[in-house]
Amino acid sequence: MICKICFVRLKITGLEHLKPKQSYIFVLNHQSIFDIFVVYGWLPYIFKWLMKIELRKIPLVGIACESAGHIFINRRNPITTKHSIEKAEMQLKNGVSLVVFPEGTRTYTGEMGKFKRGAFQIASDLSLPIVPVTLRGSFERLHRNTIDVTPGTIEMHIHQPIEINQDVSVTSSVLMNVTWNVIHSSL
Repeated sequence: MICKICFVRLKITGLEHLKPKQSYIFVLNHQSIFDIFVVYGWLPYIFKWLMKIELRKIPLVGIACESAGHIFINRRNPITTKHSIEKAEMQLKNGVSLVVFPEGTRTYTGEMGKFKRGAFQIASDLSLPIVPVTLRGSFERLHRNTIDVTPGTIEMHIHQPIEINQDVSVTSSVLMNVTWNVIHSSL
């Protein structure tokens, strides 16, 4: 609804790559606040967000996210980070997926930043497929630290899942690099 009010359209491709009852780790580049609306409005899966603890302090948003069972992660404290990842792992069953912006924050420049390791560690631990998702046009619709929306189109491209073979040891670093390259190459 927010996208329609702001004259923002969405073009989505790649849904055919997904299996309806499979749990996935969706990994997206993070360009603007519109990314959240796009995921909620057009990703046809039951999912939990992995989000930084600072978002819990936002009035109403923090309470709503906690009530919905989303997972907050304190990146400054390794012990609580480990606990948050364990909580996420317990929820990823029976088609429930995880959505992560592994850059940790929205871009200031439109360029994709360095990825953090959490989502890739979960995927490796649980042998869950990672689904790279490229968002294009979101930064142009709404830059960080402004309220000036530019109408137009946001593209969400869902790439082929990266399967994790239980018989082969795949490090989270390898997964992170492969995923970063897939998303970056389609920007």
